[in-house]
Amino acid sequence: MKALFILITVFSLSACGPTNNDGSSKLTYSSCKIISSNALFASDRDKDLRQCWNAAGNGYESKGDALQWCEREVNAYLSKEYLFGHTVTYSVESTNCV
Repeated sequence: MKALFILITVFSLSACGPTNNDGSSKLTYSSCKIISSNALFASDRDKDLRQCWNAAGNGYESKGDALQWCEREVNAYLSKEYLFGHTVTYSVESTNCV
């Protein structure tokens, strides 16, 4: 009976693993997204706010590393899309892009 209780406990705890509904780990930073934009045109602001990038592999355990990667992604996007830059705010999250 004791073995059965231990087995049930192990299976119950494994079902509560550190993963999000999308399969990404709650313990890593898996995505980077633009959360605000001060672009002059509303269409540009809308386009900016739709930008989201998933990290390669399992993501970043360090928030600092994730923010550095995110900054590179955002800067590459801005330099590719716009002749003159504008300010955006971005964040890293533990969930994948939708």
